[in-house]
Amino acid sequence: MIVTLDQRLFEPGLLPLKFVFAANERSHVLLTDPEWDASDASQPVQIWLNGQPKDIRDAGEKELERGLDEAANMGASVARIRVEPIVASRWEDGKLSPDDALRLMQTPLWLMLENGRSDLEFVRRILEVNDRAALNEHLAAGRVEVPPSGGTGVLKLFLESLATLPAKPLLSGDIANWIRRLRTWVMFDRDAHPNDPRRPSKTSEDLREICAIMTRPRPFPGHQLGRRTIENYLPFEALDHWAGGGDGAERQERRRRVDAFKSSDFGGLRRVCFAMKDGFIKDVAQSIRDEFKQRGFRQRKIKGAWTSSALKRPRTRERWLEESELPAVFQGMAHSTHRHHLRRGFGTKIAELFADKALNDIYFQSVFDADPVAAAWRRGLVESLWAVL
Repeated sequence: MIVTLDQRLFEPGLLPLKFVFAANERSHVLLTDPEWDASDASQPVQIWLNGQPKDIRDAGEKELERGLDEAANMGASVARIRVEPIVASRWEDGKLSPDDALRLMQTPLWLMLENGRSDLEFVRRILEVNDRAALNEHLAAGRVEVPPSGGTGVLKLFLESLATLPAKPLLSGDIANWIRRLRTWVMFDRDAHPNDPRRPSKTSEDLREICAIMTRPRPFPGHQLGRRTIENYLPFEALDHWAGGGDGAERQERRRRVDAFKSSDFGGLRRVCFAMKDGFIKDVAQSIRDEFKQRGFRQRKIKGAWTSSALKRPRTRERWLEESELPAVFQGMAHSTHRHHLRRGFGTKIAELFADKALNDIYFQSVFDADPVAAAWRRGLVESLWAVL
């Protein structure tokens, strides 16, 4: 974040020093208006520097020089605030009082994610190596935090509280929420519309629209996934690795699921909106989901030998899903066996592959190399993240 100090703030005292320390500790870029010129002894900032002990003067000059160097390489999208000698901040204009600006600078950036653990691993995987190391450093230093996840319902309430703030807050809670609004970055699933999995769910669209409302003092960084979930960005190599797990019949079944998913018969369009965890069962009518759920319950009961009578019952087999029971996007495959193998997806733990150290980064990068739309989405996501840090 770029913090521009009105030079009228450089009066005798500790206030300028507080901004120097805050910028250094929290990795913000510190500028002045007018721009600092060390050769101009009449500038308030230079008068202040010249009046400080050598150690403080050196620290101040070093921070101001760093600010000029880093700002020269930053784009227009980088988050900015201006600090002026005012009592009440003008939040929608991005013009803050010294006290509010210092609180903002010291506040860690929140990465608001639907699932803090797996979504964070996804973000790490899609970053270049140097950017990932920088993010990890920010996390370790406490400059970035990932608050506990509460699902889309909690996320919606949180975003609504940020989107309805008064332009002139009178309560301390409103000021705290304005600071939080400026120090939050959000990513959420696109999910799937019940009538067409190619479209976002209403819940996801509601989140996107709430984020879009917040345009001042800058567009709020809320990001809807370009695909249904993070699992839809898993590379084939990761799924092949998953298929090698288990043993015997389980491994064979995993292999058949992955091969069906990778097949040209299934195709790229369906992969983008497929329910990776639950499979086709996720997108069929509720009555069919209930039927398969009950069949799965009976199979688990027999397998676990919960009662002696259960052992005597014949093992039930799931019927094949009919093509007409699936949404239109999943109809039209030439091989009905693919439809059968993908009925249940890859399980609830499939996102753990993003954290699997046995998988090379190049596999995850190749997903974006092969898809220009996904690559553009990732580029915007990464630029947005660094813009608010």
